[in-house]
Amino acid sequence: TSSAPMLAATPAYGALPSSPEERKSRKSSTLVMVLCAAACGVVIGLSAAHFQSDGLSLSVRAPTAQMGVTRQMNVAGFASRQQKEAIEKFKESGLRPGVKPKSPEPETRTGRSVVADSVNIDVKDFDGNVVGTDSMALKVARPETAKGLVHRYLRYARNAIRAGTASTLTRGEVRGGGKKPYRQKKTGNARQGSKRTPLRPGGGVIFGPKPRDFSVDMNQKERRIAMATALQSASEDVIVIEDLAGKFESPKTKDMANFLSRLGTKPSEEKVLLVVEGQKRNALLSARNIDRLRINKPTSLKIIDVLGADKIVIEKGAFDTMKSIFGPQQQQGSAEPEVAAAEAAA
Repeated sequence: TSSAPMLAATPAYGALPSSPEERKSRKSSTLVMVLCAAACGVVIGLSAAHFQSDGLSLSVRAPTAQMGVTRQMNVAGFASRQQKEAIEKFKESGLRPGVKPKSPEPETRTGRSVVADSVNIDVKDFDGNVVGTDSMALKVARPETAKGLVHRYLRYARNAIRAGTASTLTRGEVRGGGKKPYRQKKTGNARQGSKRTPLRPGGGVIFGPKPRDFSVDMNQKERRIAMATALQSASEDVIVIEDLAGKFESPKTKDMANFLSRLGTKPSEEKVLLVVEGQKRNALLSARNIDRLRINKPTSLKIIDVLGADKIVIEKGAFDTMKSIFGPQQQQGSAEPEVAAAEAAA
């Protein structure tokens, strides 16, 4: 019974002191403890900064006026044997781990195109007899990029032929369909809001084609090098002939077929490309009824005809013009073979 008054008189734990003197003494003790803790932290930090161990030393640089307090760590030693070997190897070779040394051979690439090796081609007369030889060495693409460059030019030419006029009507463009065909419920059918829904006959087309432009871009120099690469790669199938002026007195398909047969080609079985210089009316009229024969000028060659031909017959004058366009010494302002939609469709 005597302990009850003592418990009631004892202040609870954490209760605020009642007198001002007691509150002032508690604040002073708290401030002293904070200062002691800060001093201990500074002493421990300085001790750790000057700590030295086997192969490891840390130092603190004095603060500067410009940069403020800056800490610099000088690491001496290595964390492992592999790190030591890697650092020594880097000092000897100057290469980081995983980097292969460059080849000691000097770089020989000077551009994106090279001049192909000269190829001798027989020159035949109108009767198919060999009367001389001529050489062909065009400015072609490098072997590592030739296939991709020619493929890009072929894609450029084929896309230029596409009209891109295919078009369909969506459900919003089809005439009619403004009225709801039947009521929403109590019919047993699926709900419909229009007769022109893509799910019914006579309705619109979902994701149908629309008019678009399929053409792609390609630089003029790239087109020229791609065409030269295709011609140079077909040098084994090239036949150079003499001038055809005055050889066809009248337009006859039989005369053209016999002429091509004398050259060693088979116009009824093989695809032949005939390249002539200037206007050869009788030769053009004689060749138009041969299905597998294509005739063109050296300034308007098509990559599709060059790649698809089994034999390429070139007139001597056209051969010289072709070498001036696609050769290493290209004339300034020379004609450039372009593939346009109208020309390709002709």
